[in-house]
Amino acid sequence: MAKSIRSGLAVLVAVAGLASCAAANKFSPDGSFQTEAPMESTAVAESATILADQDTAAEADSRAQTPTDTAVTPDQPQLIKRAQLSLIVDSIDDSLKRVSQLIRAQQGDILDLQDNQIEAIQRTASIRIRVPQANLDPLLASLSELGSVQQQGLRAEDVSTQIVDAQARLRNLRKSEESLLKIMERSGEISHVLEVSRELSSVRERIEQIDARMQNLQTQVRYSTVDLTLAAAVAAQPDGRPLGETVGATWRDATRSVGELTVNLMQIGLWLLAYSPYLLVLAIASALGYRTLRRPSP
Repeated sequence: MAKSIRSGLAVLVAVAGLASCAAANKFSPDGSFQTEAPMESTAVAESATILADQDTAAEADSRAQTPTDTAVTPDQPQLIKRAQLSLIVDSIDDSLKRVSQLIRAQQGDILDLQDNQIEAIQRTASIRIRVPQANLDPLLASLSELGSVQQQGLRAEDVSTQIVDAQARLRNLRKSEESLLKIMERSGEISHVLEVSRELSSVRERIEQIDARMQNLQTQVRYSTVDLTLAAAVAAQPDGRPLGETVGATWRDATRSVGELTVNLMQIGLWLLAYSPYLLVLAIASALGYRTLRRPSP
């Protein structure tokens, strides 16, 4: 529906241009018929032609995206690969050095490195690696030999259709850009130049956006990422404390315990003092009852 409306507008613009040309025709003083073709009418007609060409290009893009069209399909699938690998190693430090050597050998780079040590007992290291896709499998094979594999995975995403679509759109937008530049060179009216300039800026902005997206996809295809996790095989044991520190800690614990016992005894004494009237009555009643039970019967 939108395409039909746009085509109709293009036709109306062209008709308006022809009408302007007809209005500019006049007879010369000697009776001969002369035609003056204003620059603005020609530029408007060419703008209408560009609009129609853009609709045709959009239709070509739609046809290029259909599954039945195999002419634009790349020979090799464009895959974005991401791998995960978790290892149990004997030494984190030695393994990190070895990992760096393997990455350099496979022309890769370290994107992120996190060396974690929790409560001086458990130590792990997390590394994100970028490597050319052709060297992904050799790198994974070399890394697997550093320790015991706990988890391993590989995920691939096919972006062939997205890249082909972006390339087709770029070609069409660059053709539109060239046509608009030619119109600007021939246009004389300032208002029309400004209008074409705005359209040219919009086209160039779309070109930059699509080109950046396509470049990002191609970079992800050329380079794969590996998320590597290393964990120590034996948890590190905390070192023994010096004798002086041990004695001092014991003395602090003992004095704290004595203080707590003293406070508890004082609290018990206060409770007994508060309940002393009741305790006294209970003691007198117990004594009288005992004396009554011990009194010999007559």
